Amino acid sequence: MFCGKKWGAQDLATNIRDVAKAAGVSVATVSKVLNGYTTVNANTKERVLQFVKELQFRPNSAARSLVGRRSMTIGIFLTAGLAHPFFIQILSGMEQALKSKGYDLIYLAQLSWNKEYSFVRHCQSRNVEGVVVFGFQHEDMNFNELVESGIPALFIDLDVREKRAGFISSDNQEAVKRVVDYLVGLNHRHISFISGNKDSYASRYRLEGYRAGLADAELPYRDDYVAEGDYTREAGYDAMNRLLALSEPPTAVVCCSDMSAVGAMEAIAEAGLSVPEDISIVGFDDIEIASLVRPALTTVRQDRITIGRKSIELLDELINDSELRPTETIVPTEFIIRDSCGPAKPKP
Repeated sequence: MFCGKKWGAQDLATNIRDVAKAAGVSVATVSKVLNGYTTVNANTKERVLQFVKELQFRPNSAARSLVGRRSMTIGIFLTAGLAHPFFIQILSGMEQALKSKGYDLIYLAQLSWNKEYSFVRHCQSRNVEGVVVFGFQHEDMNFNELVESGIPALFIDLDVREKRAGFISSDNQEAVKRVVDYLVGLNHRHISFISGNKDSYASRYRLEGYRAGLADAELPYRDDYVAEGDYTREAGYDAMNRLLALSEPPTAVVCCSDMSAVGAMEAIAEAGLSVPEDISIVGFDDIEIASLVRPALTTVRQDRITIGRKSIELLDELINDSELRPTETIVPTEFIIRDSCGPAKPKP
């Protein structure tokens, strides 16, 4: 067995050269192994890791950055803001992967007041190796610039398939189809849908799931049963009031988010009706408020921890392999049945 002294952070240059010498490879190869590059031969990688272990070398992110001339920094861009309830657990999942991969994360605030603002230049000025994007739309002014820049990018809830940009999302369509199937099983035949932002990827596919569920049950699709919202409590409240004003109001409502579902429940209560006795309500997300409202909200749980963790892992693969073809990653959901749904009232 190779015997060598234990090295501290201050001995970085000597230490990495000793690992390279012991393994019979270059310093650059050791750096690639430590940084997770997939282009290193498996036997070489195993030999390098053997001597890393025997030398008790513990590389940190600063060391990896210095040796590989890398910033080991990932940027995150959120149009919804850090306080958005959906994002908190995504950030927790990101943290898991960031620790294991040795990256730091910085928040890139959009300087929308600056007409000369360029998201790509912002990324470059912060020296990020890649970026996670949440809240972008295809028509946003910085979208094309970003995907054409070559900066590795991983989009959450936006279907992007470019050379250096991929995306991750929940199985939105199948999830809502399952919700409609469940409501049909409770004898509901007048099922409406409160959408999110009309142009958003998630809202578009949730609407497709709603339509597919109706089709499977041989129920007609009605334009007046689809009320536009924007995922917020206020929009859910306004949309529900529009549905209640119909000559034939729905007996069940599928909402694009838990917050819009809470707003819908408030509108129903103000109208002197009850959930679920008069109208059944289903949300989407399973944020904390879903289990706290009364009645507790039946909803679709997104695996936000997995979305966050895999967004970093997938981005890391793009960063480390310039030839890697980005893939579409769909994360399964879970249908959580609570108290906000019940059988449809028989017609008088």
